[in-house]
Amino acid sequence: MTRFAAQPWTVGAGRRLATRSALEHLDDLVRLVLLTGPNERLHRPGFGAGLGPSTLFQPLSPDLAGTVRARARGSLTDALGDRLDVVDVTVTVADSTLSAQVVYRPRPAGETRTVTLTLPAAAL
Repeated sequence: MTRFAAQPWTVGAGRRLATRSALEHLDDLVRLVLLTGPNERLHRPGFGAGLGPSTLFQPLSPDLAGTVRARARGSLTDALGDRLDVVDVTVTVADSTLSAQVVYRPRPAGETRTVTLTLPAAAL
């Protein structure tokens, strides 16, 4: 069984790099794409959905949710399109939190998986 380094990197048992299964690794990669903001990567300025620090200081609105949803779908398809198929991306704004839920299907033919992130946002 193939094991992958946990993202973000952590120290596991015996002071070794913590590892994850292939499906858990895909979940980590989806979270990484969601939390990376546009222009954070020098050679890939379009990479990332923008749920990271830059979003925390923007006013919560349906427009922000739509922007994050579009970026998330595009970034996931560009970065991980060879490993998974994006089934659905839902971004909701409620009170002072921004939540994103990604439903995807691992390739070649896996069962659907869901990754959910909930982040606090700045007060309006």
